[in-house]
Amino acid sequence: MPVELEVPHGGEAPQMLDELAGVYVPVYAEPPYNSAPKFSRRRFEDRTRSQMRAPGFRLVTARDGGRLVGFAFGFTMPAGSWWGNASAPPGEVLQERKFAVIELILDREHRGRGTGGALLDKLLEGRAERWATLAAVIGADAYAWYLRRGWRKVAEFRAEPPYSDALVLDLSNKHPAAGD
Repeated sequence: MPVELEVPHGGEAPQMLDELAGVYVPVYAEPPYNSAPKFSRRRFEDRTRSQMRAPGFRLVTARDGGRLVGFAFGFTMPAGSWWGNASAPPGEVLQERKFAVIELILDREHRGRGTGGALLDKLLEGRAERWATLAAVIGADAYAWYLRRGWRKVAEFRAEPPYSDALVLDLSNKHPAAGD
C-alpha cells in the first residue's frame, strides 16, 4: 500500500499533536540529534502549539495503512523577520516574506523511498512566498539532502547544540531537484 499524503484542515492539527510527537521523538533520538534538550517532547509540543496558530500554517501528513509515518509543517515569516538565535541572512531574503519549514519528520522505515521529498513538495506547493527557509542540523543526513534539492546556506545557528545552519530555497523557481 502506498504512503498517502494529506493536508489536514487547520482545526484538525492541534488534535493531532500527541500523534505527531509520537513520530517526532524517535527521529530526534537518532544521531546527530541524540535527544538534545531542544528536541524533547515537551519543547516540541509547547512550540508546536504556538506555531499552529501562526499565519500561513500548513501541515502535511504521511500515512501508511492509516498509521502516521511522517509529517511536515511550517508557517509564513513576515518580511523583515528571521529566525531567533540565527545570524542575519542576505537582505534579499530578509526583506521578503518567507515560508519557514519547521519540521520535516519521517520514520526510519520510510526513508529513501521518495516520501520525504513528496512531503516537502506538498508542503511548499502553491506557496506565495518568494523563499522557503529551514534550520538544518550540521552533520545530519538531511542537510546534504536539502543541498541536493537546491537549498543553500545563508546563516548560522550557534546558540544551542547540535548546531544548525539556516538554508533557503528560492520558490520562484518552482522546480525541485530529483531525489528523495
